[in-house]
Amino acid sequence: MRTRILALAAIAALAGCGGSPGSVGPDEFSIVPNQPLVIPSTNALPPPRPNGTNPADPAPRSIAARAMGG
Repeated sequence: MRTRILALAAIAALAGCGGSPGSVGPDEFSIVPNQPLVIPSTNALPPPRPNGTNPADPAPRSIAARAMGG
């Protein structure tokens, strides 16, 4: 009984490793658009702003809507 359970567990675990031939899977880098890197003119960082926006993402809601296909 124990060997049957172990064999079924091994088969179930290995079943997740297989795929159809030629399938690569989703490209996770094509889902979210990459923003260009910004190099500051000085090494001084601006002070953090509580509940502030990210200066690298000027319009995060529209970027998220475009990423979701909307």
